[in-house]
Amino acid sequence: MEVSAKTVVKTYVRHHYGNLISVGEPRFNPDEKQWVAELLSDYPRIIHDDRHPGERTLKFLTLRRLGTVKVGESLSPNSIDATTRNDCAVTLSAYLKLWQERANRAIIKASSDNLARTNSAQTFLGKIGVIVSRLERKGIIFDKEIDNFPEKEASKIRRYLQLLEGLEIVEHREYGYSYGNMYAELSHEAQKPNVDLNTVILSYIIKNRYSALKETFKITHLEPVVHVDSLYYRPALEADEIIYWKYESFEHHCNMLYGSGSKISFRLPFILGELVNVQALKYEDNLYFGNDALWKQMKKEVDMSEFSLPRA
Repeated sequence: MEVSAKTVVKTYVRHHYGNLISVGEPRFNPDEKQWVAELLSDYPRIIHDDRHPGERTLKFLTLRRLGTVKVGESLSPNSIDATTRNDCAVTLSAYLKLWQERANRAIIKASSDNLARTNSAQTFLGKIGVIVSRLERKGIIFDKEIDNFPEKEASKIRRYLQLLEGLEIVEHREYGYSYGNMYAELSHEAQKPNVDLNTVILSYIIKNRYSALKETFKITHLEPVVHVDSLYYRPALEADEIIYWKYESFEHHCNMLYGSGSKISFRLPFILGELVNVQALKYEDNLYFGNDALWKQMKKEVDMSEFSLPRA
């Protein structure tokens, strides 16, 4: 019986990789005189919804380019050259981490207006608010004004000004800092009813520089709130629909990720209250669920149908 490249490749994959790895259709490369098939995974994600506690929904995240299986023109098993199982596992883990980071960015971008109104964000807002209020009143913050502060305080003010300068909210001129190009646009946004300029600016910072707040400025006030927000919306994005959780489900996932004795687990009731208060989440009949408008914005940012890194 004639053996096909597809049969040889599938037999190899079945015996050398776990259940999570599958293989695409082999294609013949005439230059190398080899059949080449791409390794991939339809990675399962189990989604639960507390409206139907006895049910579990299985969704799949398609991860491509995990490696290749190459077979010589003779189709001999001895001619097979394939990515190792360990290398596939490493790439798979990297993809899942990258997906998590991509989803988190989408969640932060869509939720920035809501996150900027939380108490946690307002703690940081005070420092930005001082700078914005000074600019509104005087039109400029002179370098010599900053130099009059103690060295530590002056250094902190300059770091915040540099953050705002990087976003073109302020601009450094000959004698100090004044309005930047984005300031006028954000000021216009703040003309809407019940919108505050300081909060608009903070939302813009969260949307565009959240990682810098953590890594460069060591500002971590918002981290627990963002973590809990992502704790819900990542599964909702994977489920491709709004899901409903009881408090106990949040608690379970929080304890699994951060530990039952973690600070974020201790603060969970307060954080959920904040997220509901700013409409990042909704709460009804003892169930938390997503803000549909925010969820749709997040969906535009991430494509769950297929996920792969660019080719090298």
